Amino acid sequence: MEQIAPLEVGLPVIDMEKMHDFYCRVLSFEEVRRADIPPELTQALTAGADGYLNVWLRSPYGEIIKLVRPPVAPERSVAPAALSTRTGFGYLTFYCKNIEQVLAEAEAHGATVRSDRGLLDGRIGVKLIFFEDPEGNVIELVEPM
Repeated sequence: MEQIAPLEVGLPVIDMEKMHDFYCRVLSFEEVRRADIPPELTQALTAGADGYLNVWLRSPYGEIIKLVRPPVAPERSVAPAALSTRTGFGYLTFYCKNIEQVLAEAEAHGATVRSDRGLLDGRIGVKLIFFEDPEGNVIELVEPM
């Protein structure tokens, strides 16, 4: 495959406004497009029965997260205690500066820390932390040292 555009990840959401605010304010994404996807297309794609609102958010490095909000809110998934115990996408990783500041902002906007805060001390050669966004999706922050 010769990739011709940045990676996009679809993320079904319960509360579009809260999740939009979280990804834009905390993780510096910006909205680049918004569209109502009609039922005929979502059915053909097996992506949904009744259409949905799709909001494209772009990271500072160009990756895209598509927030997907169907007419009936999806069920909230619960991540397992140990992320490596199931298949599928487990978490998103973002490399950043000022990890403590980003984490504080994330918590102020509804994030819940999952991992040991002691990993922020850099003793393993990097600072890192796992947390859940307001709807339980797992995010890893890494600050190289």
